Amino acid sequence: MLTFNLNKLSLPNESKILDVGCGEGRHIFGSLQKFQNVYCIGLDQDLLLLDACKEGLNFFNELNSRSTTFMQGSVYSLPFDDNSFDLIFCSEVLEHLEDYHAAIKEIYRVLKSGGKFLSSVPSFWPEKICWTLSKDYQEMPGGHLRIFKKKQIIKDITNHGFKYEQSERFHGFHSAYWWCRCIFWKNQDSNPIVRVYKKFLEYQILKNPFWLQLLEKCINPIFGKSIAFYFQKQ
Repeated sequence: MLTFNLNKLSLPNESKILDVGCGEGRHIFGSLQKFQNVYCIGLDQDLLLLDACKEGLNFFNELNSRSTTFMQGSVYSLPFDDNSFDLIFCSEVLEHLEDYHAAIKEIYRVLKSGGKFLSSVPSFWPEKICWTLSKDYQEMPGGHLRIFKKKQIIKDITNHGFKYEQSERFHGFHSAYWWCRCIFWKNQDSNPIVRVYKKFLEYQILKNPFWLQLLEKCINPIFGKSIAFYFQKQ
């Protein structure tokens, strides 16, 4: 389930793509489906997630999976040369970092001039509601250290030399799911409301009928859990 609209991108042949904090590799796999003749690298600190990424490549045999690498590393010290990549993803990462400015600076270093930088963070007010409903959510290990406002993150990233292009919100159905989890935090795994809502999200992800696509598109501008930003290196 992607947090960016890849149809808005046009990449040169044999482009190099980096996903910083790739998790289970959803944006790498989305890129392999969308673009031809691309070389992808997914980087994360979590070895278990990287193992899941490598297993996921088995489902992409029809794609050029040999051009894809998953590796452990830190966004504070990217193991790549300057001006190496045509496209860099950084989805739901900056809100976890102590020094997100250092991370943006590193991303700028390894991105080619004119390259695209796609970043997403939790939308301000859906995330603010989560923090209000549950202190445990706010303080869970490895959780979110801050809540970004839209104007703030645009200013922070453009101050590092990027040109802001546009933004949009995604995952409108997910906000209410996380509010439910926060309300029933102590027993969220067994709570019937949370479990039913989770089944609904699984249905959406796996089946995604047109009527649900249309409904979520309508609610995303208000309820979107994530806000995605599209930048270009100047």
